[in-house]
This record gives sequence, C-alpha cells and structure tokens, in this order.
Amino acid sequence: MEVTRKNFNEVLPLVKDSIQRSDFLAIDTEFTGLMNSRELSVFDTPSEYYTKVVNSSSDFLLIQFGLCAFCFDKVNNHYVNEAYNFYLFPRGSPGPEKMFLCQSSSLDFLAAQGFDFNKLIRDGISYMTGPTESKLREALAEKQKNYTVVKNIIPIPEEHKQYIKDVCESVKQFVNKGVESEMVIDKCNLFIRRLLYQELGQKFKDKVFLDSRTLENKDRVLVVTRLTSDTHNAAKIQEKSKKEWEEFENAVGFSKVAQLISESRKLIVGHNMILDILHTLNHFFQPLPEDYTSFKEFAHCMLPRLLDTKYMSSMPPFKEEVNSNVLQHLYATLSKSPFSLPKVEASSGRGYSRTDDKQHEAGYDAYVTGVCFLAMHAHVAAMRGESGARVSAEDSPILRPFLDKLYLSKTAYQDIPYMNLNGDDPNPPRDHVFYFTFPKEWQRNEINQLFSPYGAVTVQFVSETTALVALLNRKKAKDVMKVLTKHSRIKILPFDLYKVTSKMTEEQQRLQLTAKKTTAINKPEPLQPVQQELKVKEEQVKNSVSIRHKKNSTSEPEETEPVIKKSRLKITIKTDNKEKKEEVPNCEVGQAEEPSPKKRLRSTSLNEKKEKSPSQATNETEEKEEERKNVTWPSDSDRANGDAAAPAQCVAVFKESDSWA
Repeated sequence: MEVTRKNFNEVLPLVKDSIQRSDFLAIDTEFTGLMNSRELSVFDTPSEYYTKVVNSSSDFLLIQFGLCAFCFDKVNNHYVNEAYNFYLFPRGSPGPEKMFLCQSSSLDFLAAQGFDFNKLIRDGISYMTGPTESKLREALAEKQKNYTVVKNIIPIPEEHKQYIKDVCESVKQFVNKGVESEMVIDKCNLFIRRLLYQELGQKFKDKVFLDSRTLENKDRVLVVTRLTSDTHNAAKIQEKSKKEWEEFENAVGFSKVAQLISESRKLIVGHNMILDILHTLNHFFQPLPEDYTSFKEFAHCMLPRLLDTKYMSSMPPFKEEVNSNVLQHLYATLSKSPFSLPKVEASSGRGYSRTDDKQHEAGYDAYVTGVCFLAMHAHVAAMRGESGARVSAEDSPILRPFLDKLYLSKTAYQDIPYMNLNGDDPNPPRDHVFYFTFPKEWQRNEINQLFSPYGAVTVQFVSETTALVALLNRKKAKDVMKVLTKHSRIKILPFDLYKVTSKMTEEQQRLQLTAKKTTAINKPEPLQPVQQELKVKEEQVKNSVSIRHKKNSTSEPEETEPVIKKSRLKITIKTDNKEKKEEVPNCEVGQAEEPSPKKRLRSTSLNEKKEKSPSQATNETEEKEEERKNVTWPSDSDRANGDAAAPAQCVAVFKESDSWA
C-alpha cells in the first residue's frame, strides 16, 4: 500500500494493527545519497567504520521507508504479508527546517527505477526526532496559554506606522458595517503580521478574532473574523488551538510509525541494513552519538532484535551456495534447489506477491527481504530436523548466531564481516597487513610481483605511492618483514605501527591547528605612536641579551638609569631545553611584539670551523650578530611537538575492485 500525507492518518491504525499481529517486520529504505566520500577501508575496525559512515552519510535524506509485516495464518499454515510504502519529506513549519545533501548518482538511479520525485515533495510525510518533538510540543502549549494576554509590546517603526494605521481603519469599517464575516489582509510579512496581531488585538479585543492562514500557493495571510459574542471568541480560540495541534501532529508524522516499531520489540529484518538503521535512528529518534559504544547501546535499546539477511547469507550453510548476496540475486538463488521459497500470500490491498516486480520500491524490497529470510530460516530448520514453517521464538538457536550483527560491506572482504550491537566486535590480529611505500611509477603488477613469493594478496591503494597490502597466507608475515625491509626502493611497516603513526600525525596536526588559532586570537594590536619609542628600546635590549646568551655569558645585563620609570620586563630565553630569565629595564610589560615566524640557524660546517684571519673573523662576527637579531626562540608548543611533522597522507578514492589482487 502506498502511503502519503494525504492518507497517512487513515492508514496509521492499520499499520499499528499489522505491527502488533506480526511475527516479524522487514524494512527497507531509499535515500538521496549513500556516501559523500569513499574513505572506507577494508581494514577498518567497526568503530572506525561507524565514525566514517556517520560523518559521510548523515546529511542525506531518507525519502522512502518500506515496512512489511509478516503475520502467520495458523489455519492455512503460511505467512501473509501486509506491506506499506511510505513517502517521506520533512516540511518545516511547524517542524524544524531541514537541510540535506543529494548525490547525483543516487537520484539518477532512483529516477531510472521510476521514482516519483514530484510525489515525494508534494505529498511526502513529515517527521522529526524525539527531542525536537518534545521541545516544540512544550513551546506550542506555552504559546496557547498566552492567546488572551498581550505582552512584549513592540514599538512600531516609523516606516510602518502609516500602513498599520490604514489597516486599523479598514478593520474598523469592517466591524461597523457588519456585513461580511471575514476580512483578509494579505501582502504582509511575518513582522507586519506580528504588529497587526498586537495593534488589532488591543483596539478590537472583543470584536474580532485574528488568525493566520496558508493559501494553496503557500502565501500566508491574516484573517480577521467578526465576533458576535464572548462564547464565539472562546470557540474561535479553541478552534485555532485544535488546528495548531493537528498541524503539529502531522509534522510529527512518520516518527509515530518508528515509535510503534520500537515499542513492539519485534524482530526486524533487513538486507545490508546498516545505513537503514543509522538513518532510522538519526531521523526519527535522536541524533547519533559520536561515541561508538554509546551508539551500540542506543541502537540496541531502540531496536533490540535485528537480523541482517546479507550477513546471514554470507555465513554457513549459505556461503558456499550463494554466489552473490545482492538482494535480487539472493532471491533468485533461494528459489532454486537446494533451497525453496515459502508460500507467502498478500493481504488484500496492502501486500505483494511473487508475480510483482517493483525493484527498489522500498515496500517491495522489504517484502523480498522477508521472503529470503523465511527461506533461509526454513533451510536451517530442516538441517536441524525441525519445522521451519514459522519463525522461532526469541531464544531460538536458529536465530541466535545472526541476531544484532550488521553486515559491513567493505571490511567483510578482509576479516571483520559484521558489527555486533549486543556484544563484542570481531578483533582479529592484523600482523599479515603492511603499510607499503613504493615508487610513483609502480603499478599493481609490480606490487603483485614483489609479493608473489608470499602468495595471494589484497591491495588497497591509499595514495599514488602508498598502499595497504594483506597476505592471504598469514604465516608468511614474518618472512615479508625479514626480506622486504632490505629492499632499496620501498619502505614497509607493520599495520599496527602504521596505525599508531597515523594517529600521532593526526594529533600533531590538530595541535598545530589549535596553536595557529590561538596565535591569531592573541595577536597584539598595532602599537600607538607613543609606544613606538618604548618598542625600539625593548628590541635593542632583547638583541643585546640574545647576543650575550649565544656567547654563553652568565653575567647579568648592566642596568642603566631609566629615562621613564617602568616595571622591568622579564624575558625567558630557551635553548637546549634550558631556561634563562633576564630582567630588562625601561620596558613596559605586555607590549612585546608577536614573535616572527621561526627561522632555522645555519649550522657551521666543518670547513667553517677552520681558523680564519682576524679580518675574516671580525666580518663573520658582525654577520652572526646581524643574524641573531632576527632569531626567534622556539615556543613551548614548538619544543613539545619537535620538528614540523610530515603532512598526513591523503586517502584516495577507494574502488571496490582495488580490494583484490
């Protein structure tokens, strides 16, 4: 059944009944995009996978939600499906305005499948998260309490006074004539309407009722209704409040269905469902947490029983029989021996049958997912000598190995096939994986040839000159390090060491960025002319101190009689992790200029250490003194971070074909 905002309120009771009677629910979704980057790696941990997916997909919009309830017919001993295909589009007022991304390839794909974008925007059902709903519900209740109270009087700007006066005069004539029941005031923006509410409410408090109305062309107008009695006024206020609550409930929209699904605690089946779950939680419940552990707890709390048919089909006893676990390919495979598709009838007017072919319609894909699950469930049950006609209880050993494990498409190519929402994630050793740096002219063939003595490898390029290489034969890992570390044209690191180095580089970059921002914020204002003379004196003293320090002088600078009495400036000079404080007279504290960018001192070569003539020595001394005048000593952050770190490697676009040798 197709559900839009036109029939949503009528269909909602049917949806609630289907959820309550079902043994399990199958879901599927469609989005405006999948990923706005391709930085996923086959070597990511589930935690890294989650962080990358959330950062690169949460700004896309969920535009279609397919829900298929599978209810068991005890009389005929088979399942009946009741399917709903919801079009979703957040409309804004009275809900929040929604900004979202679109991915051209995703929209092009949906258009090729016959997706109706006009219907989506025109008739899509709105939704909002739980915290937003609570906040807006409280705000609306508070707003309605003040309908009869005028407060926060706004002064009328001079440029609007004449217009407000003219409207008040028109309303006065409307009231005195007593012919028409309503008067419409158009061509006024939100601020003008606010002023009219204020002025007309004061001047015609018991004579007219004011309300705003949205026309079919989305224009907003102010409607003035003549009141015939006090009871009429109360009735109008009650009618307005009721209308506002109806609009608010419509804005909550599909979030009610998501809440019903969560409260049912029913088994939810999906295919490759990690994005389905992330978007469902993010759009209908609350924004996803950054912390991975918090996400797992949140997901398991809201949706406590999940089963991913893509993960199920990738495990024994299906792994050897299923060549492709793309949904439609899996559906075709399970319809042939040694498997068989179960009989699943369509509920009248709201279900699908095997003769339908509506691929990539969310409701239909949810139906196909549910049928595939029933076929695999029946196959495992038959292997155990049990009846598989009906899905087993919650603690069934048939379901237990597959519950709450979300398939990870990229990492499954390597050695982490799933994310476990109700337990520990897989944590295999990565001693067979290496970070590999090679000449720019090398291609995949050269890499394969280099590693050929150690068997087949998985290669994922990181940049033009770096890649991650994994051995299929883990026992050969030690041999790789023994031999290839001696290679003159390449560099190779164990994966664990590479990860540590990468994190250190990222942290250094973060600290450097923070230091730059702090420097920009603390940059001193230009000195006033009166301060320039003091500034010159301060520079002369600093240069003098720097020269004496470089000569390893331990004597304190001689104090001279100050021209202007000022507090002494304390200068801390750092070199070789040692500090020396000098008190400088005639300088006011806080007027030191921002240090210039750090410059490297030239190191004296061996040839320069040879004896020189007195004239050469004198010239050299003058050059060195001039050079020292421009020296800026390293700051604390410079010494803490050491030399400037090499820039982080930029992760290149990852093609799925690149994951295999």
